[in-house]
Amino acid sequence: MMKKLFPLIFALPILFGSCGKSKIPEGEITYDITYPYMEVTGLMSAILPKEMTITFKGTKMKTTISRGHIFETNVITDEADESIEMRLDFGDKKYYCVLTKEEVAELKNSQPEYTINKTEDQDSLSGMWCTKYKVEGSGENQPDDAWFTDDLSVEKGAWFSAYHSVSGMPVIYDVERYGLMMHVVANNFIQREVKEDEF
Repeated sequence: MMKKLFPLIFALPILFGSCGKSKIPEGEITYDITYPYMEVTGLMSAILPKEMTITFKGTKMKTTISRGHIFETNVITDEADESIEMRLDFGDKKYYCVLTKEEVAELKNSQPEYTINKTEDQDSLSGMWCTKYKVEGSGENQPDDAWFTDDLSVEKGAWFSAYHSVSGMPVIYDVERYGLMMHVVANNFIQREVKEDEF
């Protein structure tokens, strides 16, 4: 009897080891945006966005940043083929473009260079299990620590940014472009059905 059980006993670690945690295939994350190195008052307060939403399904993401009725920007990305599509709704004017492979490469190469180190710190943020990364920049204004989650189907949600080496979806991170630093923090996550026409 024991001889018959030996193969099963040895197989158990393989069976349980192959049963990894299932990824959440689709949903929506809402983020707060602040500007740590800038005093936002007056006209800038009225123009600069304070919220961002990422809708995802599989390998596709739509990032939406808007400011009331002034403007809305949608960036649709797909890590599977590294494609980027941009849409800008500026009042009565609408702009649309699909970046070429060369333009995508130029965008990636124009990102600030960060030294990013994974830590042992983990925590639950907005309903997602996250890992902390120490981030150091080369400029005067230093980025804060970043937190990423591997709970979602997106394997590299920041593949086109300064965090291209980090796996998972950003939950807390900084976006630095043209001398402006945005601190982005997830405040809500909902798992929901995302239809193809949302992209």
